Amino acid sequence: MYVLFLAYANDTEHPLDELKDEDDQVYRSLIPGALQNHYLIHRESFASLNKIREFLILYRDHIFLFSFSGHADRDKLILDEDAQIGGMAKLLGRCPNLKMVFLNGCSTQGQVKSLLDAGVPCVIATSSPVGDKMAKTFGISFFQALSTGDSFSDSFEAATGAIMLLDKNKKVYRGEYSKVDHADAQTASWGLFTHATSDLSFTLPAAKPILEVPDFDPNSILIKRLIEALTGQSDELDFLIQKEKSGKLVSESKKRMAILNSLPAPIAEHLRKLMVPIQDENDGYDKLGKERLGQLVRTYEVTTELTAFTLMAQLWEAKILHTDLRIPEDQAIVIRDFLMRSVDQRQTYDYIGLVRAVRSILDDEFNKTLVNYFVPELEIIKELPYQNEEFMSATFFLQTLRQRMAAGGMSEQEEMTLCIRGEECLGEIFSRLGFLAKYQLAAVNNIDIQKYRHTAKPSFKHNIVRLIDLLGGLEQSEITLERFTDNRSVLLLREDEGLSELNLTPFILDKNAFEKDTDVSNIYFYSHYDRVSGVYYYYYVNNPNEEFLTVSTTEYAVIKAQMDAFRSMFEV
Repeated sequence: MYVLFLAYANDTEHPLDELKDEDDQVYRSLIPGALQNHYLIHRESFASLNKIREFLILYRDHIFLFSFSGHADRDKLILDEDAQIGGMAKLLGRCPNLKMVFLNGCSTQGQVKSLLDAGVPCVIATSSPVGDKMAKTFGISFFQALSTGDSFSDSFEAATGAIMLLDKNKKVYRGEYSKVDHADAQTASWGLFTHATSDLSFTLPAAKPILEVPDFDPNSILIKRLIEALTGQSDELDFLIQKEKSGKLVSESKKRMAILNSLPAPIAEHLRKLMVPIQDENDGYDKLGKERLGQLVRTYEVTTELTAFTLMAQLWEAKILHTDLRIPEDQAIVIRDFLMRSVDQRQTYDYIGLVRAVRSILDDEFNKTLVNYFVPELEIIKELPYQNEEFMSATFFLQTLRQRMAAGGMSEQEEMTLCIRGEECLGEIFSRLGFLAKYQLAAVNNIDIQKYRHTAKPSFKHNIVRLIDLLGGLEQSEITLERFTDNRSVLLLREDEGLSELNLTPFILDKNAFEKDTDVSNIYFYSHYDRVSGVYYYYYVNNPNEEFLTVSTTEYAVIKAQMDAFRSMFEV
């Protein structure tokens, strides 16, 4: 699959006619080849920095040509936020099948060296300001020639001929960048700059690509990264690894189950669908294609949701204990908007932004003297997206993939190739999350007070259902704490020097905790809110396609009361 990425930095409110005309005519020239499935056209008529960045990360393996038209300068492309050439060059240099970058804006020659140094084979750029009409003529003529089968080199010649018809004094430059005559290059309006080894005989793809099924060993990358991350964190997995090192045979199925039993149940359940698919229920999750791609995304989504809910529970507990905890308006708006999001917004919601907002409150210079992270590793890894390029790229890829899948319309080849990269990215994320093995979820069904004459203080016996051992069933047990937590709540448990807990309700609820004499759990995550009816909706975490659970004044009223109380903290 080859992609032609056409970005036009036009303004939605005050569009430039010349730029719109260039956009329309270039697209019209290229559409016949796209209709024959020779290539895909990704057209951004109102390009923004985020849109360009998202697409370059998501489709880096498939981009054949990148074209930008609009205002620019020697070191940046001018969008809603300026795209600095250092970052653009890095993103474009990571596209292994990219053949050309075409910068049809003013004075873009200053960007050429960075692009060529990053590995781009050839670049078309300008040495001086160019008028809108000239830029339009050059761009249209170049792509018209390409669409008829001309090479990059011949198409450049055709475009230069077209502008010379309008102005015979216009000059162009072409050549290997290391041998550029800078005096000649600076007097030319357009230049074609290359590496010594660049092949300018390339043409646009002119045949429908053969649907190839890549070599694929499902879950091999994911399992490898999880084993590396969980080693030293999971007793069960450590035992199997030591057994294998001693020369004894350990089956892959046992390793998979040890991995799953090490992780909090909502995450483990969705990993199970990828790693231990059950026939009929999860058909296709172990094969390249749409079903597996969706499950990779779903596993990432549940992981980020659980992280966000943990931090919000921490925030609420901190606010109850410290009424002077400061909540800046910007962060309050992010959290409130999340709590009041619609069902449509849920599909593409960026949980990383929510995590950053809550963490920003907890990390405030004043607040951090009051708060100790219940999951201290979240504080340790908080700068990871900024310090580790692979982790940042992985999270951004999976978030962008969520949005792309919600939009629909992917080809079969896209789905297969994105599956492989999706597993790589999920593996990268889990490679940093081995600490999750220290935590498990439990649902509180009942609380009994324990107080005897010989004890100075009462203790509280909690009847709970631990969400562990996915295929072996849930574990009903009791824990005794020096304080009582809330009834009908879902706890995040940590066992280190002692047992401690964080209440994740009302963001996560156990439907069965509201039933009498139950010894099983039915976990739901917060989904969305209906502003008209005032109803909160939750989804069944094991199967998001099931009917939503409604939380209102008549159904699960205690949960609604808690959500309303939490939301009131962020009214601005």
